[in-house]
Amino acid sequence: MLPDLRQLRYFVTLGETLHFGRAAALLHISQPPLSRQIAALEESLGVMLFQRSSRQVELTVAGRHFHAQARRLLADLEQAVQGTRAVHRGEQGSLRLDFTMAAAWSALPPLIKAYRRDFPQVEVQLGELLPRELDDSLLAGRCDVGLAFPWQRPAGLEYLCVHREPLCAVLPAEHPLAQEETVAVADLAGEPFITLPAATAPALHALVAGCCREHGFEPKVCLETHLQQTIVNLVAEGLGVSLVPRSMGKMQLQGAAFRPIAAPPLVEQGIIWAAANPNPCLPHFLACARQVRRQAGLD
Repeated sequence: MLPDLRQLRYFVTLGETLHFGRAAALLHISQPPLSRQIAALEESLGVMLFQRSSRQVELTVAGRHFHAQARRLLADLEQAVQGTRAVHRGEQGSLRLDFTMAAAWSALPPLIKAYRRDFPQVEVQLGELLPRELDDSLLAGRCDVGLAFPWQRPAGLEYLCVHREPLCAVLPAEHPLAQEETVAVADLAGEPFITLPAATAPALHALVAGCCREHGFEPKVCLETHLQQTIVNLVAEGLGVSLVPRSMGKMQLQGAAFRPIAAPPLVEQGIIWAAANPNPCLPHFLACARQVRRQAGLD
């Protein structure tokens, strides 16, 4: 028969004190129950754990071995208990965040830094998706939270804006307009535009097209690609111009010139999550996101 946890605790305490009276006091029991439990433990193991005399108590060779193993077992059990409680509180565990496109250059870093600072024992798993793939990932439970441009979300998904920034022009470095401090959007009429497809990121596509229309022209789209980084790279190669979130200028790509535009529209990004997601880590992440939102002056 295997010993129970009470017997192990009694044994470990007695093995540390080697005194029935002091061990009983530490365990908040009297000596007779302690003696009975130690005797029952020895009987169940078929091993003498202590050498007893009227003057002292000593661990046997087998007792010293079992004492080391029992201490380790109890420590592992305590760690398992505390870890389980921490997971239940959302202080340990894992959180999967899928982000889209340009978020790595803007909204993602402050969110992850704030969350890791407050919950360092949670493993944060990151994945990059196209915006059109994010809804399925959230609804299927493959990720706990998403970070993307605003969109027409299906029922069951919530959204919180955490970042806004202006659009800017990105031009080949040799383009005449690259010499201007501020680019007039109307001056881009007739230029070959590199954009993303409407199906990839509807909100950003509509913002760019709407900005052009407000300045009197339809963008002359020559190339479409799914990623903002690719747009900037193609512009740097002299294949066209574009309007992109200002944070893309952090790429500092040779051959690409980023210039502000007058009265720029704001690009918004936010976190998306399923209201029914049971991950205990999610509420803490949402609290961090709201703090980041407040620090950005969006409340």
